Amino acid sequence: MKRIEAIPISIAMKTFFTALILGIFIGAMITAYYNNPESFKSALYLSDQDSSIDGNSKSSIEELKNKAAESTEKVTENLKERAQSLLENTRKERDEVAEKGKEIIDSAKDIGIKAAISGHLKLESSIDAARIEIEVINGSVTLTGAVSSREEERKARDIALDTHYVKDVRSELNIVP
Repeated sequence: MKRIEAIPISIAMKTFFTALILGIFIGAMITAYYNNPESFKSALYLSDQDSSIDGNSKSSIEELKNKAAESTEKVTENLKERAQSLLENTRKERDEVAEKGKEIIDSAKDIGIKAAISGHLKLESSIDAARIEIEVINGSVTLTGAVSSREEERKARDIALDTHYVKDVRSELNIVP
């Protein structure tokens, strides 16, 4: 049976730390390359000049580099265009949604105004609310229909004007005794 001799601890430690430092260096170089590959182009260019490769191989390497650079530029430009298009579409959609939301809110306000005016007219005993039609567009009220007197028309108009969120009132009420 062959006896295995033990390696002195100092040699094992030196080997371990040398491998550790080499591993850290290689890891740092790989990380640096992936963070900024452009910085390694100059190093690659220098290594091509120093090598003893013949002229044909150098030109084909240069061609490959140029093709890779062109391809990278095309992909980058395509990604920029797509990102810009997506951003523009998102802005348009956001604006459309905001406009629809504003229309819905305005419509809800108009319905609320119409309901408030109708309720106030029904509470007023001197007005026949069944003969008055109310139309509200963006806070502007138009009263149409028939009333029995000038006083009834004035009261209906005043009730509409005193309602919250009403901007203006147009009376097209006809006086029919």
